Amino acid sequence: MTLEVEGSGKVAVMYNAASSGFEEQSLPWTLTETVELTAAEQRVGYLVTAVPGTITAADGSLQQAPCVIKVDGKKVADNDAGKNPKGCTFTIKG
Repeated sequence: MTLEVEGSGKVAVMYNAASSGFEEQSLPWTLTETVELTAAEQRVGYLVTAVPGTITAADGSLQQAPCVIKVDGKKVADNDAGKNPKGCTFTIKG
């Protein structure tokens, strides 16, 4: 699975995949990890998230940096180019 945050400059990114963290990152930022699901997680799911901080949009306003979650190279979630302030979330199931 891959978490991506687009844009330029630096922004705080909170993420949860195989690892988790809340760190300032230089954009664009990418994290690729393998998530191994337990038997219980295969049944109920495992939540993967990427919640980036704000960047300055083309019109000068502040908006959340665009994020994308990919599984096996396929986009499974995004935040509508930064328009959805909830960030990117996806539940992996076996």
